[in-house]
Amino acid sequence: MKSRENKSFPKLILDNVSQSTETVTQGVTQSVAHYARKRSDSSHQKPKHCAGPYLMRRGRVFYFRKRLPRALSNLQSNSFLCLSLRTDLPLDAVKRAARLLTVCERMEKEIVDALNSQDLSPADTKALLTEALRAELARILAEQSSMGSLTDEDADKRIEELEAENNRLRRAARRENWMEVQELLEKASSMIGLTLPGPLSPDLGRQVTTLKRRINDIESDVTEGDDIRTACRPLLNDHDIKDFDKFVQEPILLSQAWAQTRKNYPNPSMQGNINALEKLTLEFFGDIPVTAITKDRQKAFFAWEARLPRSQGRAHGKNRFNKDGQTILKATEISTADAHDLMVTEEIRERSDISVAEKRAILADKLVPRRTMTTIRRDRDGLNRLFKSVRELGVNPPEALSYKEVEKHVKDQAPDDELYVRVTKPKIRMPWTEERLARFLTSPIYTGCLSEHRRWKRGSLIIRDATYWVPLIVLTIGSRIEEILLMKRSDIRYRNSHYCFAIGTGPEQPGKTEDSKRVIPVPQLLLDLGFVEWFHALSDDHGILLFPEAARRTTSGDVTSAFGKHLRRILDHLGLGDFDEDFYAMRKTLSSMLNSAHVSDGQRQAIAGHRHGTILNIHYTAHHTKDLKDAVDKADFKLEISRRRQYGFPVIKSCNLASAAVLTVDVTLGDNGEAATVSVYDNEASEPVFNFVRSNNTTIQELRSVACKLREILSQRPLALPKNSLKRAAFEHLQALA
Repeated sequence: MKSRENKSFPKLILDNVSQSTETVTQGVTQSVAHYARKRSDSSHQKPKHCAGPYLMRRGRVFYFRKRLPRALSNLQSNSFLCLSLRTDLPLDAVKRAARLLTVCERMEKEIVDALNSQDLSPADTKALLTEALRAELARILAEQSSMGSLTDEDADKRIEELEAENNRLRRAARRENWMEVQELLEKASSMIGLTLPGPLSPDLGRQVTTLKRRINDIESDVTEGDDIRTACRPLLNDHDIKDFDKFVQEPILLSQAWAQTRKNYPNPSMQGNINALEKLTLEFFGDIPVTAITKDRQKAFFAWEARLPRSQGRAHGKNRFNKDGQTILKATEISTADAHDLMVTEEIRERSDISVAEKRAILADKLVPRRTMTTIRRDRDGLNRLFKSVRELGVNPPEALSYKEVEKHVKDQAPDDELYVRVTKPKIRMPWTEERLARFLTSPIYTGCLSEHRRWKRGSLIIRDATYWVPLIVLTIGSRIEEILLMKRSDIRYRNSHYCFAIGTGPEQPGKTEDSKRVIPVPQLLLDLGFVEWFHALSDDHGILLFPEAARRTTSGDVTSAFGKHLRRILDHLGLGDFDEDFYAMRKTLSSMLNSAHVSDGQRQAIAGHRHGTILNIHYTAHHTKDLKDAVDKADFKLEISRRRQYGFPVIKSCNLASAAVLTVDVTLGDNGEAATVSVYDNEASEPVFNFVRSNNTTIQELRSVACKLREILSQRPLALPKNSLKRAAFEHLQALA
């Protein structure tokens, strides 16, 4: 497939690309010129003239594609890096590809050089030599029983061969030639999942040569008729090995150790963590002996895990049409995320119109979030459980790293780059704003939707099922989602003249803690919406559960995740999807409202199912029904509810929580980390209601004047603050100057 070169296009591109990438860009330019004319699926094929990196097109968007060296791909030799350039303009595509190529080639050389020249740590060297010793002694032990059948001539010949091999090993060691022991090391390294450095260092070569010669001496003694246990005792003492028979046994592999861990921790809540960590460790280490997981290798594992995208494991291609999906290695997900971050960072780095602080703030939003330190600490605990469990199999495992060692090593991996930001995006659940609450409570779910499967579209249907009631119950009593989804019809009680929810009281509903067992009066808002009448109208074939359709959404028993995913999809369609203000955060919303209404801590804890002093909530709530009813009803959602003839039950007519439209705040950071620009927007206005640009000559008096004006504008309006914590802090600091 030969391309026809566009005469004017290459000159235009080369004028905009640095000289360091000119040679490569000429080939890339021809490829782009060709693909700019091609719109068919055949554009996915690689041009014959374009070797190495090139651009390809999928639809209208250009992609950068480059073959990875085997040392980097950790897979096969034909693995490729394929990264969207996020543009459909040929000029921009080539400029971005050239920048990316320059960085990739520099990093490739550094990484490959590091891989080729790396030395094993002392711990890894010890593990490698120990495995080589174990394998050789196990072989000699297996052959010892048959040595009695050897003739004197055969025995003498074998002893002479061993002596000749030792002489060759001595001569090779003088020349620093380690080919004689290469096979022994390769077998041992394959067993414990270590990559041998190439070439072997003189120190490692001498150690393994000495070890092999001593093993040959032991084999010679055994051939002479000595017992192997006696013959190898000095060598075992040098390696601090006490029990010969236990040492030469087949090692306990990682997969066997995880099987034992599952037996030791049968709790279903632990099984998920064990299974997930098993997949990670088997991919990283391979199915190696547990004793080979030294502290240095643990550090390498946690540094690797720290690079895992937060969303890893979700791009598996599973759906209702393809249940099996595709297997995507964690290493592939890491490589894809690293390539994306590299591209984004280099683009931001070249911007000269913003400060370093602003660049870092932008990168915090654009980079791929990685695993949080909380998750890494949890996996460190899982590895420690593995080591404890393997002791029952007769193995003396290595010591697990401490939290401090893990955190320090992960921190030490940060490059010396002022733009480096490790984004983890931990979920900080925030109470819903009044404006978002009002939009949700007046959404089509409660005021009329199109159909059961189109709850976000306006229509004439109000379907009172789990999608309708569960968010309202969570919002009005602050319960855990699972507690409501698993409630039975028999959990609706009538006590002390009040209808109540009996939460977590059944033997099959143990709840998160003993304090989660409680009896909470049905809030007045639910009564006004006809919850009791809906409950009375349930048919006999409705089932035992109060919301059986929610339980049917899952086959694994995890009702919370299945229902949360369903509701999150609806919230996204409604424009209410938010990472921090998610469905579960409704639980915090009630607590904040009750706190504002001066409800006591004890009552709020009892309602939410938190620990309430030394008194179990099941006893406290049973005898304070009236007080708790008054407490939950203090959360005022300012709803106007009326009965509609077309529905036959009360519906939400309006919500007066949000008295004014939300103002959106946009902040740009300066070099000092403070606000360089602040803009406040009203979605109903075409121009910003407030705009401030800080100059180098801005005085403190001018800043105070600006802050006073800003606070005056914002005093009566709800705000949507920047998600970035640094920008939010800078905005709040500016207001503090007033």
